[in-house]
Amino acid sequence: MEMTIKQLADELGVSKPTIRNIVSELGIQSKLRKVGNRYMLSDAQITQVKLQILKDGVLSESEKTEKLESEMLSESEKTEKLESEMLSESEKTENGIVREQLSILSQQLTVKDNQIQVLQDQLIAKDNQIQILQEQIGQLTAAMESMAAALTGAQALHAGTIQKQLTGHNDRVEQSSDQEQPKQKQGFFSRLFGKK
Repeated sequence: MEMTIKQLADELGVSKPTIRNIVSELGIQSKLRKVGNRYMLSDAQITQVKLQILKDGVLSESEKTEKLESEMLSESEKTEKLESEMLSESEKTENGIVREQLSILSQQLTVKDNQIQVLQDQLIAKDNQIQILQEQIGQLTAAMESMAAALTGAQALHAGTIQKQLTGHNDRVEQSSDQEQPKQKQGFFSRLFGKK
């Protein structure tokens, strides 16, 4: 993790000029990254500076030991913290995505339930319409059967009436043909002028 010269000086308990002098001694000043008006040291550069401080004996042995131990602990703690933050961020992201997907799926289920209910209502209405149509078909069939029976009766009655008329007509035709035969023997002029 990058640090400024001041941050490193504060961490090591030395002054900023001490850190600058060590950076100059190591010849890494030109390799420092500049952010605004501050110079940033990389992890590798920080390690070089710390080693140089130990080598130069700027700190007492106990201070050196304490600083190294605290650095090692703080580095491992920082690493653990970063890892946990990264995990928690990714978990938060994943949880957020899962919650969002669950919300969308829940909304889709609600829509589908409503659609199913509408279709069920339509099926019930269609069943009722089919029942009504079947009843009407039954009534029409009964009416047609009674109409057919009435027509058959009327046809039989009509046939009987025609038979009687034909029978009565045949009798009259025979009578009139008997009467006409003498008339046929009359001459043309007598028939024409109606003389007998």
